[in-house]
Amino acid sequence: MKHDIFTITEESLSIEVIAGKVNSSRFKNITKKGLRLFENGKIYTSSYVGEISDADLIKKGVEIKNKVGVGIPYEYELPAGKKLVMNERENQAPLSSINEVLELTLEKIAPLTKEFVFNGKFIKTFQHTSIVSSEGVHLEKNTVYNDWHYLYKRIGSAQLFDGYIEEASRDLSVNDVFEKNLPYLNAYKNQIQFTSGKYPVLFVSAGQLLGKLSESLVAEKYCQGSALYSGKLNQKIFSSDFSLYDVNYSPVHSLFNKFDTEGTVRNVDRLPLIEKGTFKNIVADLRTAKKYGVEATGNGFRSHDSAVSTGFNRLTIGAGKRTTQEILNSLENCVVVFMGHGGDFTDKGDFSTPLHLSYLVRKGEIVGRLPQLTVKTSTDNMFGSALIEIASDGFQKSNLQPSLFCEMDVFLN
Repeated sequence: MKHDIFTITEESLSIEVIAGKVNSSRFKNITKKGLRLFENGKIYTSSYVGEISDADLIKKGVEIKNKVGVGIPYEYELPAGKKLVMNERENQAPLSSINEVLELTLEKIAPLTKEFVFNGKFIKTFQHTSIVSSEGVHLEKNTVYNDWHYLYKRIGSAQLFDGYIEEASRDLSVNDVFEKNLPYLNAYKNQIQFTSGKYPVLFVSAGQLLGKLSESLVAEKYCQGSALYSGKLNQKIFSSDFSLYDVNYSPVHSLFNKFDTEGTVRNVDRLPLIEKGTFKNIVADLRTAKKYGVEATGNGFRSHDSAVSTGFNRLTIGAGKRTTQEILNSLENCVVVFMGHGGDFTDKGDFSTPLHLSYLVRKGEIVGRLPQLTVKTSTDNMFGSALIEIASDGFQKSNLQPSLFCEMDVFLN
């Protein structure tokens, strides 16, 4: 009987900080396995948390199949004979090294604890992932991830929290994170007046701006004709300065997806979806690739106990020539957004969101914190006529996403 086994083993240390002091720590070492059996055009699944041999898991899966007898139809060919072993854990610091990062950040926030309360979490994870199958597939990767964040709340504030600082990377850049964020935090108490109008806007985290566009990049929605840019492959839809990639391998940003969880190996690290404004590619897992007659792009994702769905590795805008700070220095005024959540897109691609935390920057200098605002734009404008410039880097070093500056309508709430 054809089968594949997806295994994830995580060894991690997490440390929680409450009010600027270490509150608790947790060590975790856990293995999860997911089995898929392929028989008579159907997939039967089983999963297990803990230690179990592959033979025992297969035996368990066969028993469940015979008892339940309900499978998921499949019509595509399974990957065969693919072999790849990646080891990104070599020369990595031990789990306990996260303590050094914690101590350094506590030193950085110490001068601000009279004005803000800081709560956060620090996590270092070693992960082993493998996919083996009866068709000769043996894919394996050993990786390391670091991430940490602080939520901060101004003393006396009625909010649950007023902002956050975060980083996720293979090599932690604590000094860079604070170098970029602390000047804004120091300007927090200086709330300034603001006049509604059109302004250059920079979202420190630009992922939410890609929400409506991303629907058009997935084979299912694109081929059904229900996406905003359905039918526009190989057409120019945005500014020539805008490119977009699905990035699956960038070790410094903790991306190690040379293969997806179906066992599809991608030959390129950056799949061009939009290139110089032209719509180039859509992403597909094995099922949607077969169904719609497109290429499987290594974008099938599942956990140990779920079915496969199409997703992105990391949607990343193509970098420009000038740095984020150089662009900020050149702009008369720019609204820099740290928190702008709760907004949404219409079916036509119009976008609006409230801004919970933003600052006015004039010629590279932080003027002060802005009041509660709302921004409005559209997908066509953001990446087309209203696109000002894309930076060569992100707001901080750990950001894979370059900074995107575009003009938006900004209103006082």
